[in-house]
Amino acid sequence: MGAPVALARDHGGMMSRTRPLATLALLITISLLTACGDGLGGESASSTSATDGTAPPRAGGAALDWDGVRYDFGRITGMSSNDPQHQVAFITFDRYQLYDQVGTLQSAPDFTEEPIVVGNSDVPWVNENHKERTYALDPDAEVLNLANPGKIQCGGNDKTERPAWKSSTVDDLFAAGIPDSDQVSLTFSDAGKVTRIRISQGC
Repeated sequence: MGAPVALARDHGGMMSRTRPLATLALLITISLLTACGDGLGGESASSTSATDGTAPPRAGGAALDWDGVRYDFGRITGMSSNDPQHQVAFITFDRYQLYDQVGTLQSAPDFTEEPIVVGNSDVPWVNENHKERTYALDPDAEVLNLANPGKIQCGGNDKTERPAWKSSTVDDLFAAGIPDSDQVSLTFSDAGKVTRIRISQGC
């Protein structure tokens, strides 16, 4: 089964189709990233202990709760690190399921491309399994934040800019705290470490 199919969008408008609960959100896979603007921040997270007060997971392999997927989508619910330089760092992640173009729910094992939800005025996901997964971060992982949320086409406004992304580091992620976003996509290495975190948002 393929990745959620993006609805086409150009500078002039946005296609949409209805599904039983809401209009399907725009899903865009961006291959050329533009670095500009400001990042997103949320509640602060400790760099030496898990956000729920428990000790960080032991370093002993990247797998942890990784189940072999290349991509995941959902929300970061916690962050922890064993050292100030974040060479050994972890996130806890709540996996969501996305609707594809024909209204079928897809989850991480179904994605063949990075799922990017941006400029949406509805909620194109559900959370059918509230299990939180612990993933190891590659210390050189790239963190991308939507840089121009008020300037992109969204909800039928008159904006025409395409999404732009600001590139930052794992250190920056911990400094900003847990992202306040339900539109986070992860990319994994062959070894199961997170190599990219993309933090997006809708209208």
